[in-house]
Amino acid sequence: MKKRILFLISDTGGGHRAAAEAIDEAIHHLYPDSYETFVEDIWMEHTPWPVNKLSRVYPWMTGPGVALWKLLWLTTTMFKSHKIIFSGVSPVVQRRITRFFTEINPDIIVSVHPLMNHVAIKSRDKAGLGRVPFLTIVTDMVNIHPAWICPKVTFCAVPTEAARQLAIKFGMLPEKVMVTGQPVSLKFASMSDDKARLRQKLGLQVNRKTILLVSGGEGFGPVFEISRAIARTAPQVQMVVVTGRNSALKRKLDQVHWEIPTKILEFVNNMPELMGAADIFVTKAGPGSISEAFIAKLPIIVFGYIPGQETGNVTYIQEHQAGLLSEDPIEIARLILDLFSADIACLQQMTRNAAALARPEASLTIAQKVCELV
Repeated sequence: MKKRILFLISDTGGGHRAAAEAIDEAIHHLYPDSYETFVEDIWMEHTPWPVNKLSRVYPWMTGPGVALWKLLWLTTTMFKSHKIIFSGVSPVVQRRITRFFTEINPDIIVSVHPLMNHVAIKSRDKAGLGRVPFLTIVTDMVNIHPAWICPKVTFCAVPTEAARQLAIKFGMLPEKVMVTGQPVSLKFASMSDDKARLRQKLGLQVNRKTILLVSGGEGFGPVFEISRAIARTAPQVQMVVVTGRNSALKRKLDQVHWEIPTKILEFVNNMPELMGAADIFVTKAGPGSISEAFIAKLPIIVFGYIPGQETGNVTYIQEHQAGLLSEDPIEIARLILDLFSADIACLQQMTRNAAALARPEASLTIAQKVCELV
């Protein structure tokens, strides 16, 4: 009988599911037909109303309501009030989660979300599964929230040394924490370096410098303004804009008469090819996208970040000189123009620095650890 691996996620943004699926992919790559895996949104599928609707609030909280999100992050980080919240929520959600654990009867539990540790550990124990190993895979790159850290877990993987130091500060035993990098799809580990071939395959002009503009799965941020500024300022480039699930943004961009060759795409499954074809990556500071860009050896221009968990990502990029920050569309366009002319040496150095930060083996490393502990 195959051993069962249960991943706990919540679809608050796309990063947690993507990380879980990357590890899942790596497990089946390393050990074909050896494990039965489940990726479950516990809050959505196994908690009562209104808790099961909370993930739908996240896009608003980190978009239009970002000031409230910043306040919530600061108060729960500084005063550790998340423990009070967990104490209040646990009695409401415990029974259903415990019942689900009993039904699945996993051989190992892997949490890929900060709200899936303290509550889930209690449910594991109540389900009579106290001997089942419990792993936390932290997906925030640098600024990790204390909610990620439950000292009772078996093992904790973090993307960077800075995150490891915070995990220890928040109570995790040093011997339980390992720096693995950010888990991303194995497609990135085998991506091509042949930009000309990739551009030809994607229908791009082979000899034009290429900008890839992405704003996460929801397509938030001033993507329209940035793309228009680039088109008006940098006539020598071509551009690919990925709007994600933001269909209104795609329709708006589709109506533009572009000054440069421009492709407008919705949600894509060939991001390794798009990154491989690009010279500069313009994005918000999501940890998954940044980690993928490092593997693709792409200099990054960050135009936005979620206060709290993504603030450290910007600092990390800047400290390692792998990219730049600008929230002004016109300045972003001018930076691109400069990087392809007067600052070409700077662009080349950022390319090397990004490559030095790459951890393409992260998913495989984590997958091996998971299977060692089953």
